[in-house]
Amino acid sequence: MRTMQAVAACVLCASVLTAQAQMFPTRPLRMVIPFAPGGPTDTVGRIVAHKLTERLGVNVVVDNRPGATGMIGTDLVARSAPDGHTLMLCSNSVLVTGPILFKAPYDPRRDIAPISLVVSVPYLLLVNPTSGIGSVKEFLAAARAKPGTLNYGSAGSGSTSHLAAVLFGQMAGVELVHVPYKGSALAATDLIGGHLQFIFEAVAAGMQYVKSGRLRPLGISTPKRIATLPDLPTLSEAGVPGYEISVWHGICAAGATPPALVDRLQREIAAGISQQDARDRLAGIGAEIVLSTPADFRRVVQEDIVRWEKLLRSGAIKVN
Repeated sequence: MRTMQAVAACVLCASVLTAQAQMFPTRPLRMVIPFAPGGPTDTVGRIVAHKLTERLGVNVVVDNRPGATGMIGTDLVARSAPDGHTLMLCSNSVLVTGPILFKAPYDPRRDIAPISLVVSVPYLLLVNPTSGIGSVKEFLAAARAKPGTLNYGSAGSGSTSHLAAVLFGQMAGVELVHVPYKGSALAATDLIGGHLQFIFEAVAAGMQYVKSGRLRPLGISTPKRIATLPDLPTLSEAGVPGYEISVWHGICAAGATPPALVDRLQREIAAGISQQDARDRLAGIGAEIVLSTPADFRRVVQEDIVRWEKLLRSGAIKVN
């Protein structure tokens, strides 16, 4: 009798959750972007918000909540009602490296529900054209000739642009000096002004400096060359074998969001981003579309946590 009651309760619960997903949404949604407005990262979140507005028939309002390497906005979402009406643009830095490096007020495994990956963006190693450095080999020669004299800027301590440089220096066996900024655009400005020697910048943002001739790319962080820069070598082939890093962005919700709602949102995101206008806009900022299921997204997060915990907590990579 009790078994039959338990089965009946499970069936009823499943029916309620399915009904919730079918009735969703009941009001406008909020898309929290835990980074400053403007730039490619913000653009990705706004493209998804626009497509969800079209798909769901309600407004999806963008809410930029920058600070603490994205952890302020992420904590806001972690504490929100798990009803699918509060979403966020999440990335490596807020779900993986930030919580490892700093004391995060949330547990990325428990308090955040991955819905779908959206894009992956590689990094460019950029120098000032007036530096006289024209290749990765020349860069490494300069770094080895005068250890600790090449300064680089990043979007902040623990950001992917920071860790890209830390990992590069560690794998190449060179000493590099970190100068954290409150955003990668500020670091790029100082590199153009001659106050830094190099930066790692996401292709999405770095291409504007490359096209204008203000900065020179030495290599890209992908395992293979990319179509938009076919003559640019990978950093692995140019002098640091095995080097690879990229930043991924996806959409997440509060950790206790019902699976039926997560699945509904994943389907709507996939349908919206698969439309040609969205694909064209994302390609225009150098982003590769990598849509996924919630389970696949969760697996990517867990694998990245294992990878970076091993590197960062071993002391092989030191973060200042």
